[in-house]
Amino acid sequence: MRASSLACLLIILTAAAPARALAEPLAETLVGTWTCQARENSGAGGNDIAMTLTYRRSGHFLVGEIVEDNGAALLDVWLDSGSGAAPLSLRRVISYDASIEMELVEEAPTWMKLEGEMRHTLGTTAKVREEFRFTGTEEFRALWEADSGEGWKLIMDRTCKRL
Repeated sequence: MRASSLACLLIILTAAAPARALAEPLAETLVGTWTCQARENSGAGGNDIAMTLTYRRSGHFLVGEIVEDNGAALLDVWLDSGSGAAPLSLRRVISYDASIEMELVEEAPTWMKLEGEMRHTLGTTAKVREEFRFTGTEEFRALWEADSGEGWKLIMDRTCKRL
């Protein structure tokens, strides 16, 4: 009986080991400065924009500033939920015309997906989601989608490289 109990304990401890390896959130990879090329409203009528992202860790927060080539600036804050969920699992983005609240819904070693809601200053809302896919620590691609009631539509496809 003791041998089987020990074997069960070893299996449990071995299975728990990978969870500890993912203790540092993938969002930490964003720390630093990035230059991005993006296509808004991907498709035939889309607009190309360039942007610079600068992220820093500040205590329990990841604070980012996003500046687009048209002068628009956004504040991007990632924080711990406080509910025992993964670190940096809540995200708040504030821009001149909207605020966005998102939550980490999936995370793997090289990608993460967030979902939430965008509220425009004019009172409209939409479901939103963004998926980040990292190529090592020097490049990522992010797909931004929104659903205003007519299904998910790609609204931005951006590729970023670390400066």
